Amino acid sequence: MNLLLNDLSIHGQFQDLAAFREAVGRVMAMREIARRFKRELYSHRDVTNRRISPELSVFEALQRLPIDNKRSLLAWLNKWGPFWEDAAQHSPDHWFQCGDDIVTNTAVGEAAYCVAVGLDHRLVSFSPSDWTYSPIVVQMEPNGVGITTVLNHWEPADLESVLQNTPAPSNSWRDLQEDACTRFQYLTFSANCFSYLNGHPFDPGAADRILSRLDVLNRLMGLVDSSGRRTAEGHQLFQDHFTGDRAGFSDSSDSEKNRFRDKLTFPHPEHPNSQLFCPWHGKLNNPPFRIHFSWPLAPSAPLYVVYVGWKITV
Repeated sequence: MNLLLNDLSIHGQFQDLAAFREAVGRVMAMREIARRFKRELYSHRDVTNRRISPELSVFEALQRLPIDNKRSLLAWLNKWGPFWEDAAQHSPDHWFQCGDDIVTNTAVGEAAYCVAVGLDHRLVSFSPSDWTYSPIVVQMEPNGVGITTVLNHWEPADLESVLQNTPAPSNSWRDLQEDACTRFQYLTFSANCFSYLNGHPFDPGAADRILSRLDVLNRLMGLVDSSGRRTAEGHQLFQDHFTGDRAGFSDSSDSEKNRFRDKLTFPHPEHPNSQLFCPWHGKLNNPPFRIHFSWPLAPSAPLYVVYVGWKITV
């Protein structure tokens, strides 16, 4: 489960700084609860530009808080994050609407897209606001074709109750490997594909994003017919994740293939005397991890995941 701070729940509703400070306190309490359960509350870098009132932006309001509160909030919201847009799943070309509001490029749109593709993303909202209800219904695509619902939390006790009954996230790269091999039945992992993560400090956010990328590959494999053709749903999944400037998956460039051919060639997971050239990869930006896999899909052939680790082509 990933938790996203609902930026739209800051919409100029606070009558004074005291009311905003009280609401911020509830959000920070929920962030601490999330961290206690080994999870992060993801924000967006633009959230400090939202208006808490006609007179004040979030950034201006934070400047008026006591020094300790100001420092911790600015470090989170304005500097270190984590920020969900660093690994955004939906693109500006997607269309999302909630009621009369277009919510593309917001936490509501991102969470809705992730839920629609099978990822457990939820919202944390400021209270009081216009967003203290759950679930939030979001229309996807023009004319409301495709509707999804997103669970929303605005009270610390409610969030704590939910997290108490939610399986714990990975706490190590070994946990990540075990989780991936258990969950993704359509993928074939080479014996050492996760060993490339050894030596890098464990990053829970990166682990979540790796699982998210593997989930896309797994679902894509499940949407291929016996002749190797993608179903209509599979084609849409491919369009969403393999095309466009912000695609989560891509082929290496010709220059990279020439320069790094040896590093992009891996032992075949099932045929010891054979090798696989795997320039296709899933991408993470921060840190720059890559997931290399066999491509293109072939009828009745597995999709082999052969490398999960630091970017090779540097």
